[in-house]
Amino acid sequence: MPRLSAKDALTQEAAEVIKRYEDSLSYYRTKGYLTKWPEYERFKAGDQWPAATERTKNLPRPVFNIIDLISSHRVSSVVNEQVKMIFSPEDGKGGLYEEAADMFTRFADATWERLKQNELNEEALEIASNVGTGIAHYYWDPSKNGGNTIKYQGEMCGEVLDPINVFFGNPQNRNVQAQPWIIISSRELVSDVRELARTRGKLSKTMVMQIVPDNDTVNEGYDQARIEINESDKVTVLTQYYKKNGTVHFKKVASGLVIVPETDTGLHLYPIAVMQWKRRRKSIHGVGDTEGLIPNQKAINFLIAMEILSAQLTGWPKMVIRPQYVRKELITNTPGEIVEDNSPPGQGKGVEYLNPGSISPHVRELVERIVDLTREMTGANDAATGTAPSADLNATAIMLLQKAAGVPIESVKRRFYQWIEDIGRIWEDFFKVKYNITRLVELKDDDGNLYMAEFNGSKYADVNLNLKIDIGPSSMYSESLMMSSLDKFLQARLISFKQYLKYAPRNVVPFKERLLQEIEEQEQAQQMDMAQQIASLPPEIKAMFDQLPPQEQQRILQQAQSAMQPQPPPLVAVRG
Repeated sequence: MPRLSAKDALTQEAAEVIKRYEDSLSYYRTKGYLTKWPEYERFKAGDQWPAATERTKNLPRPVFNIIDLISSHRVSSVVNEQVKMIFSPEDGKGGLYEEAADMFTRFADATWERLKQNELNEEALEIASNVGTGIAHYYWDPSKNGGNTIKYQGEMCGEVLDPINVFFGNPQNRNVQAQPWIIISSRELVSDVRELARTRGKLSKTMVMQIVPDNDTVNEGYDQARIEINESDKVTVLTQYYKKNGTVHFKKVASGLVIVPETDTGLHLYPIAVMQWKRRRKSIHGVGDTEGLIPNQKAINFLIAMEILSAQLTGWPKMVIRPQYVRKELITNTPGEIVEDNSPPGQGKGVEYLNPGSISPHVRELVERIVDLTREMTGANDAATGTAPSADLNATAIMLLQKAAGVPIESVKRRFYQWIEDIGRIWEDFFKVKYNITRLVELKDDDGNLYMAEFNGSKYADVNLNLKIDIGPSSMYSESLMMSSLDKFLQARLISFKQYLKYAPRNVVPFKERLLQEIEEQEQAQQMDMAQQIASLPPEIKAMFDQLPPQEQQRILQQAQSAMQPQPPPLVAVRG
């Protein structure tokens, strides 16, 4: 068998990736994803009526977007709590194990803010709620550099992918890490792709110029993605991930050429995490809320449109005229205008109005019933959205109502937390493999403050870690309940004012650090005063004080210090 030239080998390698991509597109068309998902996106965006025709151009087209209302509420309910990655040693204590767990936990906390992970989570959940699947992708960007005292090159970055652009080798298996390959399609500028092929792919100038623009936007599906500013500026790029010899490799293909050859990332996990909004048997793709809400949305819009049309026809009914007796060009829509009727006596009126059929009075009740049932079935009822049945309910009661109303979405939350754990494992893989040169990184202390420290993840490459997703309160009702409990503890003198400030939420008492610092300064000054007073006591009294047990000395000093401090006024309840 003749040996292939370098160019033919690259072309054949690219053909394999393109074949997998086209087979995946065919599978998506068979499943209807390329038509259903764009339709779901249009309905969520408020584009809920078909294009007007000549016969329907004057019909009212109201949009009462319950899909966006319900989706936004359910997404907000899922991201309502703060989540945090907590690493711990799998076994063994102390030394390198505890150090690795502490460093990874703090670095993950700082990385969360650097990547703006909260925004990525919300975007992925919005897509998942709409089409059923949310996908996060993390990659190493070698172009990022920085550092003043210790220079570094490269940084982990993250993005949210639309499922219409991600293709799995075995879409019947929900396990991402068990996939034989994963392909990501993207539309990129030809100039950027050529530069990538020249620098990373080491392609000749002749082969680089074979990378030409295409108008392959029909497979993008979404209306906004099909129309580009300049159709001669972009080309479709396929990025294929696959595992080989225990690590993840990737290659990039464009215009039938391999623009980035097989590259070993060194990672052991695919840098892709997939979440299903609602699971579907034997499918990596889930089911979103929009699919089941579209029929209800159409019914609501249509019924209200008919009500509006009925009001229009009743207020401005159609006019019937006899053209030989009434000049239609003189008729306008001016209120109170006089229409001249020249019909002879006994011939009937030359102009009259048609009486439109009256709409059923049950239509309004039907619309309200559909809306109420839809909100009840999706868990977006009044209790869940914060509308209390009584104005006398306090924050605790409202929170309990919301908790009870949020039971239907608990399963979605559990899948979201598992998705975050999958992301945490991907980050851990990046920390151990890619952060292999010592660099100064931002870490977070226990109070949430950032500080700089040296970090080299490869130092902990052989340390196995457990990962737990910690869920903390973040809603205003949780904070109100927390402050209410602190108020009661302080009023009952179970805690000191210093402890009260220490445990108060930062966004409720944003100046807590300054207050705590002033209190500590006052305490130090009082201790110095007490030490001076003890030193100035008569020798016989000071000798008696020195002979007392340390606990008794501390008690006397605390009593004296408490007597010197002004007593706080009684608390007044200001929260519900």
